[in-house]
Amino acid sequence: MDVDYYSLLTKAVAGKDAVARSKIYKDAYNLIASSNLTRRAASSHVAALEDAVRRIENGIGGEELGETKSAAAIHSVLSAGPNWKPLAAGACALIVVIALSVLLYGYLSIKDPRGGVIASSRQPPGIADLVVADLQPGVDGGSSAADLPFALQRQVVFYRTTVVPGSIVVDRESRFLYLIDYNNSARRYGIGIAQECLKGGSFFHITSKLEWPDWRPSGADAAKDAPALLATTGHPGSLLGSRALLLDRPGLIIHGTNSPKTIGHLVASGCIRLVNDDVEDLYRRVSLQTRVVFVS
Repeated sequence: MDVDYYSLLTKAVAGKDAVARSKIYKDAYNLIASSNLTRRAASSHVAALEDAVRRIENGIGGEELGETKSAAAIHSVLSAGPNWKPLAAGACALIVVIALSVLLYGYLSIKDPRGGVIASSRQPPGIADLVVADLQPGVDGGSSAADLPFALQRQVVFYRTTVVPGSIVVDRESRFLYLIDYNNSARRYGIGIAQECLKGGSFFHITSKLEWPDWRPSGADAAKDAPALLATTGHPGSLLGSRALLLDRPGLIIHGTNSPKTIGHLVASGCIRLVNDDVEDLYRRVSLQTRVVFVS
């Protein structure tokens, strides 16, 4: 088990009475119950939590629960029964519960609900810095992020910021785009980013919204590449994908892609890319003049 509930709870309940300990156990259980884990994964976490509670209470041997407390009795402490009433355990206990919740939330928010490995919110050094080549124009690599690591899939996350709700925040280093919501939350999208968009200004606005945008090549190969690129416009094989948001700086654009596997990496073309399903979702949620903030 990747979460050491015994160590976390031992520190959290140190010096607490039975009422305070029960509240901490209950909060930990509720945190697991409210996560996005599958039933199988959640059951595994609950079993580990109950085992940790049993070990702690047996070690304490206090008068409240006793050394012979059964597994069923421990489960009743954790269960959300109708007779449960919140009990104030003092400021110290509250601080401990908050700290424990933050630790568990940090783990559960990045756990793949399909039972896979944990996907870090930061891309591994060296991997994220590799420039990943695009598929050829007209080749449809798919529109969904379903095959990407869970962290790169669209999801609502806790995100504390002073940026006004409704704005977009682009985290260049972590390869994430956030659509800021209220109550310290945001809708997070995985992105790929071209090298020329890694640096530059920080504050922009959306000036245009395009459906199935044209790709206008520049440079020596423009004449050669233009027919193939324009032929894919309006189709899943388009290198700019199904939607585009143009910002008030030439060349700065948030767009889709025909290469979902490039999400999370440096890319060879375009600027800020999302899978087509995600850019369409973002397109529907933002309007012209939406503020876009780039951070590193």
